[in-house]
Amino acid sequence: MPTRELVVVGAGPAGMAAAIAAAEAGLPVTVVDEGPRTGGQIYRQPPAEFEKRTVDDGSPDARRGEVLLRRFEELAGNRIEWMGSSTAWGLFPPRRLAVERDGAFRMIDTDGLILAPGAYEMVPPFPGWTLPGVMTPGAAQVLAKSMGVVAGRRIFLAGTGPFLLVVALALHRAGAEVVGIAETVRFGDVLRAFPGMVAAPALLRQGWGYLRALSRAGIPVHRGHSIVEARGGEALEEISIAPCDADWFPDRSRTRRIEVDTLCVGYGFVPRTQLAQLAGCHLVYSASLGGWIPHVDDEQATSVDGVWVAGDGGGVAGSWVAELEGRLAGLSAARRAGALDEASFRSGRRHIDAELGKLRRFRAALDSASRIRPGLDALADGETLVCRCEELTRSEVDAGVDMGATDARSLKVVTRLGMGPCQGRMCWPSAVRRLAAQTGRTPEEIGAPSVRPPIRPVSMASLAALDGGLTEASPCSTGAVLEEVPP
Repeated sequence: MPTRELVVVGAGPAGMAAAIAAAEAGLPVTVVDEGPRTGGQIYRQPPAEFEKRTVDDGSPDARRGEVLLRRFEELAGNRIEWMGSSTAWGLFPPRRLAVERDGAFRMIDTDGLILAPGAYEMVPPFPGWTLPGVMTPGAAQVLAKSMGVVAGRRIFLAGTGPFLLVVALALHRAGAEVVGIAETVRFGDVLRAFPGMVAAPALLRQGWGYLRALSRAGIPVHRGHSIVEARGGEALEEISIAPCDADWFPDRSRTRRIEVDTLCVGYGFVPRTQLAQLAGCHLVYSASLGGWIPHVDDEQATSVDGVWVAGDGGGVAGSWVAELEGRLAGLSAARRAGALDEASFRSGRRHIDAELGKLRRFRAALDSASRIRPGLDALADGETLVCRCEELTRSEVDAGVDMGATDARSLKVVTRLGMGPCQGRMCWPSAVRRLAAQTGRTPEEIGAPSVRPPIRPVSMASLAALDGGLTEASPCSTGAVLEEVPP
């Protein structure tokens, strides 16, 4: 079984930047991604058969994406081996990656591994959130970007963060009627965070540009409002929003009903840490960065030799930070492999460090304004499904706590929460906050959800159709060492 010198998992801004940096230093790179084409979520490209081949909408983010995509394509087939439509579903010691592709699976051994898996959206449970027509903003964006399909006719967005503004504008330009946006963060929270945001004036101008474009399009932004309920028969028909207080508890006496057929709900992002957990990386808890994240040093290296993490999978901070972290990880991997000398490495990272310092100060200020408050987890009533895979209601999970569940493991054993195909990705972020409120324990004491391969559903047929490379059984590393870091 040949061993790759460097494998990058993920082809978003972090993964592409890492692969480019390492390849330009002369190190052969293999890039594994679920998508058929590069770009990840933010720079997602339509199918090759489509006439439109660009992600450039004139924004600074899109222009950076075009530069990354072009450079990646120049290096692909030469120094970069592209493995698209490939699902990384497991990781075994020391650095053996399990990948499903073309109906078969293979094991890939590598001397170096950069994990850039990105993040997924956090949706709190609330009455009606399982109705057809309720989705995440990212799902609506995928439909528009990859297939040119508008998710609905009358669309409302709810949650927090600038991503809502980006998606609302994209849907408007695609022809949808965007009825409005409920942004839970109040204006006063933004003002208090403003001094930290001036560290990155370009991002401030970009955000102001989004707000001006929404105003010109006639799309209202209801600040200090939260989604309360979604209603309908076989599909979504109307929603209710309400103003909320500083802790995000809605004032249900002032509820407003709005007729829509599509609701996009997103309250930030949660890092994808499953592969890092399987690698045995130390995890730390940071509420401001999305929850449990791998601990990395100033070169994006984890506690496991030869494993780096870059981008939102190591803490949600946006596409520009992800790209810079990816470049730094790629340079670090090239130096470790002997393809880059120390002087060149230090020269290459100088600009990266300066930019990351400014961007991280901006992101910390933004995150302080949009941090999750207790009222969000009070939206669900006793009959609301909180675990879709196991069809558990809020009252059933609360009963598990009454029976003595106090941490991740005991709650899972008592209720089966997190034992479905998603392994807790959808339900655990909200469940851990609920458990912390009920028991008085911290998220660090409750712990991260356990992870077992396969981290994504894999068919028995693909497991049977071994595509070479598996010569011996490998023990599975399933636990990560958990530590606490201030949020």
